[in-house]
Amino acid sequence: MRKGLHRFRRFTKLAVLLLPLALVSIPRVPASLADLASEPDGLTHFWARDGVLEVTLRAAKGKIHVGDLELDGMTYNGDYAGPVMHIHPGDLLRLRLINNLPQPTNIHFHGYQGSPLFNSDNAHLSIAANTSFTYEYHIPMTQSPGVYYYHSHLHGMSEQQVMGGLSGAVVIEPPEGTPPGPVERLFVLKDIVYDDDVGNPTIDDELHGVVQSINGRLDTIETIRPGETRLWRFTNQSADRPFHIAVEGHKLQIVAQDGEPSISTQPVDVIDITPSGRVDVLIDGGAPGTYALLSKGAMTGSGADRKPDRVLGHLIVSGDPPTRARSWRATAPPPDLRGIPINASRTIVFTQVNSLKASEQRFYFNGRLFDPLRVDFRVPLGNVEEWTVRNDSDDLHVFHIHQLAFQVVAINGVAAPYTGRLDNVRVPEHGSVTLRMAFSDPLIVGRFMVHCHVLKHEDKGMMGQVEVYDPRGRTVLARGRQLYLHFWWWMHGVPWNLCGLGYS
Repeated sequence: MRKGLHRFRRFTKLAVLLLPLALVSIPRVPASLADLASEPDGLTHFWARDGVLEVTLRAAKGKIHVGDLELDGMTYNGDYAGPVMHIHPGDLLRLRLINNLPQPTNIHFHGYQGSPLFNSDNAHLSIAANTSFTYEYHIPMTQSPGVYYYHSHLHGMSEQQVMGGLSGAVVIEPPEGTPPGPVERLFVLKDIVYDDDVGNPTIDDELHGVVQSINGRLDTIETIRPGETRLWRFTNQSADRPFHIAVEGHKLQIVAQDGEPSISTQPVDVIDITPSGRVDVLIDGGAPGTYALLSKGAMTGSGADRKPDRVLGHLIVSGDPPTRARSWRATAPPPDLRGIPINASRTIVFTQVNSLKASEQRFYFNGRLFDPLRVDFRVPLGNVEEWTVRNDSDDLHVFHIHQLAFQVVAINGVAAPYTGRLDNVRVPEHGSVTLRMAFSDPLIVGRFMVHCHVLKHEDKGMMGQVEVYDPRGRTVLARGRQLYLHFWWWMHGVPWNLCGLGYS
């Protein structure tokens, strides 16, 4: 009996030792590869499976190809337009960033309404060259289905890295079982700027040093039937510039902005999309023919060939009208904050010092340059606040806050109707916007950024920090956990002063 027990134990130990080898020999296909698909839109798509999406992004310098142009850029996985991630509310996005750049970088999930702590949407992180880091984003059930995006957010380098191509789209899909709507198409808008001294006549004379593209292409072709309704989803991933999009002979109906549904649809001739803005529109196919898809106000050509608008693609209307139309079903917008008492009012002033020398330009947030160890606003969890943002300059400034959306209640002091919520808004030159925000979700407790989303301005100082704390004391535990993790990061080579340690 004792001898048999001894043999059983030896067999068990051997099985335990051999089990890892057996598992290694089993071929596996990572979910991120199994779900990778090449779509007609020219983009690479990743889809969540069983509530999880695991994606690896390799950031590296290299040549990018836009039409016939070959330019120097920085990309994720060699893809200038950027891989697209499709997830649902409640899913887990596990994103491994491999930094093969000769400089540090990081990733910010723009529009994410979850945690800014640890390895989630923590814009304080700095991932050193030739290292890797794994982010985890638990998508809240309250995250509105819509278009969001991810991009480099390393202070001082964000403009250079995003303009080079370090960004991509995130689509939060509606819950399972939602009736299908119109056929969708995603348009990733990017631009890349080069000096006039590069010696490339195509760029200098025809494109004026600015290369604009849709999904990495110079001429996007879309088709639609007469009378057919489609949903076009635009994401402006330019580092600094707005896009003004129009389609010849067609009206566009805005149905969502910045991932949030609009209260009602309004037909427009041109959609103005701020840097980092996203706009969903419905388009109905008109009479058969070919129509230009235009970037308004973007010069092209020289001399007699100079034109004020740039053609980014064409819409071909052909075929028979659809026999059965798919209707648009908007999700319910969040409540109007104008009827809720406010707990505090705050003011932000954007100012700047202009100079012909780029190194001498300064952009200020309430008269101060960004300091990663300074907290500009401490907000108790549960507050509903009204913020007035002033632009005391002649320049384009776009207000953006991480972790939550806001409602515009006034522009230049004039009451604005409730159309929905945003996470970006243009502040009029020598004017102001008044916003209301509900800091009500415990997930956002922690420290995060508020800044101008013209990345050149952010890099040169126009950024502050908000710290949301729980006045009932639960923040103490969160801070203790964060201090421990900061120590872990420091032991593993992540600079502690870029991790938001300096609590005031």
